[in-house]
Amino acid sequence: MTIHAPLGDTEKGLDQKSSPDPSFSVKKYDGLRGRFAHTMDFLVEHGVEERGIQPRPEDEREHLSWRAYLPQLAFWAAMNTNILTFSEGMVGVLRFNLDLKSAVIVIVVFTLVMCIPAAWLATNGPRTGMRQMVQARYAMGYIPTMIIGGANCITFIGYLSLQSILGGQCLSIASEADMTWTVGIVVVTVICVCLSFIGLRALHILSLTTLPIIFLVYLVLVGVNGDKLHFALNEAAQSASKVTAWGILGYGATQIGFTASYAGMASDFSTLLPVNTPRLPLFCCVYFGLSVPIIVLQILGAACALAARSIPAWDTAAALGAPNLVFTMAGAGGVAKFVMVLFCFSVTANVAPTIYSCGLSGQVVFPFLIRVPRYFLAIIVTAIYLPIAIVGSTHFFTMMLNFLGVLGYWTSLYLPPALVEPLLFRNPVSTITYPVEIWNKATKLPWGIAFVVSAACAIPVCVAGMSQTWWTGWIARKIEGGGDLGFELGFIVVLILFIPLRYLERKWTSR
Repeated sequence: MTIHAPLGDTEKGLDQKSSPDPSFSVKKYDGLRGRFAHTMDFLVEHGVEERGIQPRPEDEREHLSWRAYLPQLAFWAAMNTNILTFSEGMVGVLRFNLDLKSAVIVIVVFTLVMCIPAAWLATNGPRTGMRQMVQARYAMGYIPTMIIGGANCITFIGYLSLQSILGGQCLSIASEADMTWTVGIVVVTVICVCLSFIGLRALHILSLTTLPIIFLVYLVLVGVNGDKLHFALNEAAQSASKVTAWGILGYGATQIGFTASYAGMASDFSTLLPVNTPRLPLFCCVYFGLSVPIIVLQILGAACALAARSIPAWDTAAALGAPNLVFTMAGAGGVAKFVMVLFCFSVTANVAPTIYSCGLSGQVVFPFLIRVPRYFLAIIVTAIYLPIAIVGSTHFFTMMLNFLGVLGYWTSLYLPPALVEPLLFRNPVSTITYPVEIWNKATKLPWGIAFVVSAACAIPVCVAGMSQTWWTGWIARKIEGGGDLGFELGFIVVLILFIPLRYLERKWTSR
């Protein structure tokens, strides 16, 4: 039986189709190790993806056609057509006391702006064949990108926990509490790790399957309850709302955390496209795939949470969480149970790709993991986030609020270099301006001085603009109630400093 050599070579960098050592290719293993190796060979031969962060060569990509864009549109739309997006819409009403008009303005403005980075960065995937965190090395340097990759992994772990909690709650409700939240979370986790185990093509198929189903479920849900949604604008909803600068900026911070984090995984899922893929159509697919479901479902969540203040059954359910509210809106009967199962299914379209990207970022943080097949990393990621989801399941809204509020801060340090480098210093983006042969050579990649200095200067300013339950900076305190400006201030400082510093770094080091 044949043992496959690892795809990546941490010394040579690129995948090279050199002839294997004959003694290695015919070597056989007996017993448990032999059966395991045979199983792995069988899985790879039947479609399981081994490739990690190694750049994808052009001969392993798909042919360009109009059908190649459909998986990209469906993929990003399916990632956000789920109950977590609905829950984020409820946050503005339940935690920040916004009325419908204010919540809609925050949702629309922040989403339309913050989806731009992820959509544009995704268009560089076909041009370089590189995953998102690998591209970051060309702007920030080999070692500093490890830190950013670590922040990216923590972000993914948090999202995986939130999504799994919601999926588990949906299953528990569908079973009339015969299945506990913990068991439901475990079931969701097992399904998602199996899907992520297979690879990128399976994830695109999953999104094409889940998107139309969940879209129809939401459509029916709105149709059934359309006559009640006008309560979101009545006197009870207005009197319970109190629009403040703290509420607007605080909810905006969670919106930034919800959307900006996609920029850390954007091109992970576009490397299958050929190098001649036009930028505009791909940008539009990713941008509208992200922004449309986020805006629509969050506005729906906000409207339902406000309408619940005039409907006692909804109000009780909303206090328990989004799954309970959806279950009540669906009639709390047999059909409602089926709806909850479908909503659990919708979670897989977000969790499975996130597991996939988290494993890739892990290889950036710990380069020795390049020798580990990607599908093993999916198991490692799952082992990390599963206990976090189980422990955090009883405090979902608090966990979600604190997590999303903090997410935007590290992305304020990451986004300016990630956008400026390809726009100003490596334009046009290609395998010439992004030399593939140095993707994992620390001695040839930038030192990262420009990023480190600009980030070091931005962090104190970012901290001064933070407004969280556990910390309010001196700038934030100047706004009535404490307005969160951490992301905006950090982004501006990094952007202003990185451009001249990176110019000098390139001039002095030629990297």
